[in-house]
Amino acid sequence: MHKTKTYQQFEEDMRTTVITNTSVVEIQGDLFEAPEDLAIGHCVSKNFEMSRGIELEFRRIFGQIEKLKEQNKDITEIAHIKHNGRFFIYIITKQLCQQKPYLDIMFKSIVNLRTFCEENNITKIGLPRIGSGLDNLNWETVRSIIRYIFKNSGIKVIIYVDIEYSDEEKLKIIEEFHNSPLGGHQGVSRTIKRIKLHHQWKGLKHDVKKFIASCHSCQQNKSTNKTIKQPMVITTTSEKPFEKVFLDIVGPLTTTHKGHSYILTIQDDLTKFSAAFPLITHDANSVAKTFVERFICQHGIPESIVTDCGTEFMSNIFKECCKLLQIKKMNTTPYHPQSNGSLERSHRTLAEYLRHYVDKNQTDWDDYVAFAMFVYNTTVHTTTNHQPYELVYGFPAVVPHTLSRAPQARYNYEDYIYELKQKLQETYKTARDNIINSKEKSKGKYDQGQQQIHIEVGDQVWVKNHQQKGKLGPVGGSLQCDTITRQ
Repeated sequence: MHKTKTYQQFEEDMRTTVITNTSVVEIQGDLFEAPEDLAIGHCVSKNFEMSRGIELEFRRIFGQIEKLKEQNKDITEIAHIKHNGRFFIYIITKQLCQQKPYLDIMFKSIVNLRTFCEENNITKIGLPRIGSGLDNLNWETVRSIIRYIFKNSGIKVIIYVDIEYSDEEKLKIIEEFHNSPLGGHQGVSRTIKRIKLHHQWKGLKHDVKKFIASCHSCQQNKSTNKTIKQPMVITTTSEKPFEKVFLDIVGPLTTTHKGHSYILTIQDDLTKFSAAFPLITHDANSVAKTFVERFICQHGIPESIVTDCGTEFMSNIFKECCKLLQIKKMNTTPYHPQSNGSLERSHRTLAEYLRHYVDKNQTDWDDYVAFAMFVYNTTVHTTTNHQPYELVYGFPAVVPHTLSRAPQARYNYEDYIYELKQKLQETYKTARDNIINSKEKSKGKYDQGQQQIHIEVGDQVWVKNHQQKGKLGPVGGSLQCDTITRQ
């Protein structure tokens, strides 16, 4: 039907009706950055001189001029090249580059453009404002011709208008599409897609990413799963048992028949020897009393202890207890359980053991804690490659299946002490080397894909709010960095 339309018909219709076509749209952007599923085209002269304006850009980017000439197309006809399934279309509207096309020639050329698109199953095509630049035709008239010819074709025609924006105009556009209530502080991808419906410029993606990264409201109110990872700092490793120990509280658990609801867990840094003591409450008095009477009185006073920031460990009572015993007390970073990772993993082992043996009501778990710790301490640890029990006492624990073995004879105490001392020194060294190797391997894995940032004292940093007030409360806030702690 469109092939029978004439320019005279178009002029008559223009005088009596308003020509519209929602499939013909104009967007601000660079035609050469159009999506690859779009065919793109422009107007040229028959001799394909292409020495100025957008013609020159087509020549520079796509070339193949001789191939176009070999198609031997005449004025109003369509030449093309095809690359990776994408059509690059050349609409011939005049004889020579310096000439101006006529509107009736432009009309016939666009009729042939529609025919070419239909014959080659092209459903989307991008064009500049053809005829309106150096060709000096009235763009409003040319646009009406395109609307008129492509009406009811099922082909979407996107007109790219390459406008130079100032930095202030770019900022205003991004603010409008991101900050306003209709923008909704969407993410980078969604904001870019919305802007591209109306505007486009080189570096749009970079500009939007930079703007949103510094958006105060987004940082304060949007939660993120992105974690900034600094390189892992390998902690010091103890040289003797119970030089440094880790403490933590597990619970609340189901209250047992004996009234216990919590567990104080303790682990030695070098040997990984672990202890667990059921507690009725986890107040500072109970924790300090249990730690001194049931651990220190059996294994000695450690040089340092590491705890989280729980109230029982941060209390004055516990601090004074450590001060009295000359124990250096250190705290892990809040909301960062990795700082106490080995003890946290032992909690999983403890929980898995208890699940197998507790009653259905889970009110007798405190009867099995000591057995669980015995199993843990008599199992070879993956980090040290030794039993924690063996590293503490110098020999493997006797377990039921070894009771029938006769004990080895010892000639005297001196020989036994010498042999035990030599063995302990060797196993301590082996365990310590294995721990250091394990830490280095963990650091290698952890540091892969790290997102390192450099922070100095005095810098303003955004800190996640782990105690958010209500679902609509801010998820973060700005604080000044006073000190830097490596853990």
